[in-house]
Amino acid sequence: MKRLNGFAVSWFFAPYIGSADLDFFKRIKDTNISYTVVQAARERRDDQVLKFASTDFERIEVAVDHANPRTESARKAFVKAAVEAFERAGKQYDFIISHSNELISHAAAAEIKKRHPELPWITYFGDLFVRNPYVTPGFPLAAEDRAIERDTLRQADRVILNNAYQRDLMFTGDLAPLVDKAVVVPHCFDPRMYPQSATQSNDKFVFSHLGMLYYIKRTATPVLRAVDRLLEIYPDYRGRFEVRFYGASASESDLHEHAAMRNPTHVRFEEPVSYGESLRLMCEADALLLIDGLFSQEEDGLDCNPFFPGKLTDYMGARRPIASVTMAKGPTADIMGRAGNLIADGRIDRIAYVLKRYIDKKITPDYSVYNEYTVDKVAPQMESAIRSVLKV
Repeated sequence: MKRLNGFAVSWFFAPYIGSADLDFFKRIKDTNISYTVVQAARERRDDQVLKFASTDFERIEVAVDHANPRTESARKAFVKAAVEAFERAGKQYDFIISHSNELISHAAAAEIKKRHPELPWITYFGDLFVRNPYVTPGFPLAAEDRAIERDTLRQADRVILNNAYQRDLMFTGDLAPLVDKAVVVPHCFDPRMYPQSATQSNDKFVFSHLGMLYYIKRTATPVLRAVDRLLEIYPDYRGRFEVRFYGASASESDLHEHAAMRNPTHVRFEEPVSYGESLRLMCEADALLLIDGLFSQEEDGLDCNPFFPGKLTDYMGARRPIASVTMAKGPTADIMGRAGNLIADGRIDRIAYVLKRYIDKKITPDYSVYNEYTVDKVAPQMESAIRSVLKV
């Protein structure tokens, strides 16, 4: 099979270590395709992750105001740099591929496609935007991004999404007839990235949560309240467990809730760690804690959580039990249900019950479900989706 050559536009990409950076990197790094990748230059990076790629990457880092990506000036500079990089490369590319977030990556690819209409254009949406409940009034350039999403769904030759809930919310109304463009390819993890010698040797049962939380809808507060509730009902569990949050600074509301706890020593908010260190911490936890957004039909027009967290596949790669605070419908609930893990919604008593079941070591996941998301299974799906629109 011919080795392909693709031109990728992705504001976020390895060796930077945000969830979006690694999501796109992991799904294409072991395809039989070489890539030129235009990306935004940033500070916080881990060059070690690049050694896990079997394909060839030529990365072009663009100096833009990455701290303020949702400005017209930063976006204009990124689009200009991406188009110029394509024209300057002088290579024969088989396709263009773009990844969001940021959605401006799709706009940049659309500009290249306009100049080279013969090239197939593949897009990957990490998240939806038009139906995104986190896009609240005053969100910068929201109207522009809604237009980018809709235009991209119309114009792209193939649209790759990471779950079916996302697909069904994006291809609605006048876009519904275009749903055949969509292919669902899930997130993945690479077992080689994890430390082989990590063990669980904690003197108390440790739940670890790694990654970002938000100040609304996806916060630590329900878990903090559930910790107090668990100890209220079962006081003999005091000192037997601890919940650790690693990542970006906690919101003011979560810190206020933590200060108001009756049992605050059972919860710790820790500083961010490197990606490699985060994988070690996952492996060493007794259980991992996942917190999804909790939405409603009344407030958000949603009866599901349509987000598939990249962190969930990182968690599965650590082969640990996973306790999830999520909605009953959504990719997290589906995967965790199949694997035999427990989920809780926002009800405090339910979360407390779930925590107790893990502390009591009553949950043994079916790790064969986790294994469905290894990179060796997902990379061929990604490559197949790309090749499906090529005449080679």
